[in-house]
Amino acid sequence: MVRPLTLRALWASLGFLAALLLAAMSVSAQISAPEPDPLARMRRAAAANSQACSESELSACAQAAPKIIANAMGPSPLAENLRRLTDEIGGRLTGSPAMAKAVEWAVAAFRDAGIDDVHTEKFTIPHTWSEGATRVEIVSGPGFAVHAVSVAWSPATPPSGIEAELVDAGAGAPDDFARIGGTARGAILLVHTDVLRTFDDLFAEYLRDPGIITRATAAGASAILWMGTREGLLLYRHLTGLGQDGSLEKLPQAIVAREDAQRLAGDLGAGKRIRVRLELPNRIGGPAVEQNVVAEIRGRDLPNDFVVLGAHLDSFELGTGALDNGCNAALVIEAARDIHLTGLLPKRSIRFVLFSGEEEGMLGSWAYVRTHHDELDHTNAAIIFDEGSGRVTGFSLGGRRDLQPEVLRQALAPVNSWSVSRLTDDAILGTDNLDFLLEGVPNLVANQEEANYVANYHAPSDTYDKVDILNLKLNTAVAGVLAFSLAEFATPLGPRLSRLQIDKLLKDTGLDAQLKTLEVWPYWEAGRRGRQP
Repeated sequence: MVRPLTLRALWASLGFLAALLLAAMSVSAQISAPEPDPLARMRRAAAANSQACSESELSACAQAAPKIIANAMGPSPLAENLRRLTDEIGGRLTGSPAMAKAVEWAVAAFRDAGIDDVHTEKFTIPHTWSEGATRVEIVSGPGFAVHAVSVAWSPATPPSGIEAELVDAGAGAPDDFARIGGTARGAILLVHTDVLRTFDDLFAEYLRDPGIITRATAAGASAILWMGTREGLLLYRHLTGLGQDGSLEKLPQAIVAREDAQRLAGDLGAGKRIRVRLELPNRIGGPAVEQNVVAEIRGRDLPNDFVVLGAHLDSFELGTGALDNGCNAALVIEAARDIHLTGLLPKRSIRFVLFSGEEEGMLGSWAYVRTHHDELDHTNAAIIFDEGSGRVTGFSLGGRRDLQPEVLRQALAPVNSWSVSRLTDDAILGTDNLDFLLEGVPNLVANQEEANYVANYHAPSDTYDKVDILNLKLNTAVAGVLAFSLAEFATPLGPRLSRLQIDKLLKDTGLDAQLKTLEVWPYWEAGRRGRQP
């Protein structure tokens, strides 16, 4: 039953509505354009001893953090920016015309966010690559249509393809190659995989594959067909290793839909001989110029000291690269907007970077540390986002047990209620933190819930509709608050490590073995990648 309003209740309701209106006006004021001279407000606040960031206390600026959060959670162009990147530009293969359009999108979006200092930085990639009409045809044996895509940066086959016996190489372990012996020579190998379900499964796959390729090459195999790791005929594309240098793969390789590969394995297991023709008319170009996009909010006191907030802009092209990593490219741009709209400048500069060439071996971030070599002593931290739109639960510290966790806890204090407190000392090498780590710069990678990231990883299903926009807004607020706080605090997160200290970190964390597996270790040993001796 609904009671009629009394006069007193009516006045109370009107008062409540008025309060709501005032609150809405307050939020609107918070996200309005900055004053012509943001420093003027900071000077007035400092003179009044209120709202100013203390140089000694380890807490986010009392004025900046709430405004960054309000800007991130309020109306913003974040979702529309991401839609334009994914639905209109689409998948952004490094070196492709779509990637060039994505660079233009990023420059325009940073400028629309109010950032005046926006530019691109060029570097050279060894090869451009795009897939032709991949085809796996059963020439003899039980025939059916086989669904397949080329592995990224796989060499092309001859125009007529490669026709050979299909040999089941099991999991591709040394024992499997001992079992198949000389039958591997000249054959096309079928390699089994497990179903991909978690981040750990994904990293295990990347670290397993290079050894299999080495064994297949030594055995004289002509090509590899990988059993897909996804069910439901879902195909995907990636390299067969991480951290490489943009060079071509050693053998022609394709990924076959899991159900098709299992059918082939079943027929081979039943003693049936199968001969297949693999056609990979991939288009491969020579060296090409690629670009990182860099925007900067200059610090008020230490403009030549930096905090980097970054994500990679490139993607594979079967899907539209929404979860990997368009959502976090849009996050970096939005965090710049949210900080700019506060009208406040941090003590140090914040540099917002969208890297190209991440999928081919972190080529863009490797180029960035080379370009900014002389600034790395003054780079206080590099913060990287690259795990979709799953909620941020904390940050990986890149194996750095010497970093000051209290600084991070205080920096994240304004978002304590969101449980962004899981600080892990694991060292990650699968994203754009790698070259900052190898240069000894404190590096943080966002730990995120897996959500739907792994299921859609590098697949046609990685599309805009998979992004959780509310989570993305929350993550943007975390990124903005953390970047501003680290740029503001008097106490730095930690020092830059020496070459000897980095070498010890690599061995203590086991990264040295992973870098050897991925063939990056020779670059480190020769001083071609990482801090110089």
